[in-house]
Amino acid sequence: MSDISGIKVQAGYQQGIDNSIIDKLEKAYSEKDKQKLKEACEEFEAIMLSTIFKQMQKSIPKGGLFKEGIADDIFNDMFVDEVSKSASKQGGIGLSKLLYDSMIKRIENAYKFKEE
Repeated sequence: MSDISGIKVQAGYQQGIDNSIIDKLEKAYSEKDKQKLKEACEEFEAIMLSTIFKQMQKSIPKGGLFKEGIADDIFNDMFVDEVSKSASKQGGIGLSKLLYDSMIKRIENAYKFKEE
């Protein structure tokens, strides 16, 4: 388990979240780098959107005129990942902004506390 300023985050493949994004969030947070933090939040949202879209795709019945193979699965996964990244960079569902605002607020509060 990782800890981001008191927020426990269960990282791992069982949750569908790559450990590297959690590491990026923690590093950007600890370095107080707003640009890196924003990028990490967008990447986190893209992973979440990708997971949601892939689960939605599984609910669609397979079949049709053409036989589907492993190449189709790979293409669809890559396509969903790119759509998710693009959606996140254009505002997504607001998860990256919510996460970013929350973490920036914690950074600013911690900084004010240290000054006093």
